[in-house]
Amino acid sequence: MKTKITDELKEMVTQGINWAKLEIEYLKLTAVEKAIILISMMVIGAVFILLLLPAVLMFLFALAQVFIDMMPKAVAYVCVGGIVLFLLSILVLFRKQLVINPVAKFISKVLLDSQANRNSNKEEK
Repeated sequence: MKTKITDELKEMVTQGINWAKLEIEYLKLTAVEKAIILISMMVIGAVFILLLLPAVLMFLFALAQVFIDMMPKAVAYVCVGGIVLFLLSILVLFRKQLVINPVAKFISKVLLDSQANRNSNKEEK
């Protein structure tokens, strides 16, 4: 009788250890997946910005050329610089709505979404 109980306890401990190892492996894989998603989005964002900067510069020079037809050259470039400073000030004033909230939403979606899916999958079983 005692050997049966001790054998069952040993089996339960072994199964518990195996379960813990599998859970740790799952956490590692989940962390790697989330890190890959975050890093890939940062790389895509950096490439996007690097490709967007020359295009924006070209558009600004084109706008300056349009203004040159209407006013002296120096004033045209000052007007384009003023437009850029105005847009930057709008970005700074509304940085929470334009930058912080979308980034926080994306990161929280990546980090917390799979945990919610995991909990809903456990409830279905």
